[in-house]
Amino acid sequence: ILVSTLLAILIRRWHQKTHHMMLISDALGLAVFTVIGVTKALDFGASAIVAVMMGVLTGCGGGAIRDLLSGEVPLVLKKEVYAFAAMAGGALFVASESYIGVNMATLLSAGLVLLLRLLALYKKLSLPRFDLPPISR
Repeated sequence: ILVSTLLAILIRRWHQKTHHMMLISDALGLAVFTVIGVTKALDFGASAIVAVMMGVLTGCGGGAIRDLLSGEVPLVLKKEVYAFAAMAGGALFVASESYIGVNMATLLSAGLVLLLRLLALYKKLSLPRFDLPPISR
């Protein structure tokens, strides 16, 4: 019983540390794949709005699939600054690419997504939630 208890305590601490690192890695992946999605959409001649939406879908899609396969509610469906961060980064890329070049726009956009996501994690920021009255029948 003592060995099992000790193992449970150690595994719990290890899981808490790795969970934190997973969220940071997820934020980095969100930033990278958002920019990749936007650039690919623009390369194929998509409009600015479509390119931003493709960036959001590309960035958020991988995390959603990962969460679904692991049996968790996807972060994008929680009250998190997740899709908003991807949308802001994608919009920044589209707006700044022609002025500062692809490389600098990539760095700035990915940096914005990463910054917004990490701020949301560390400062416990979330988007407002609107509670609608139930639909009466």
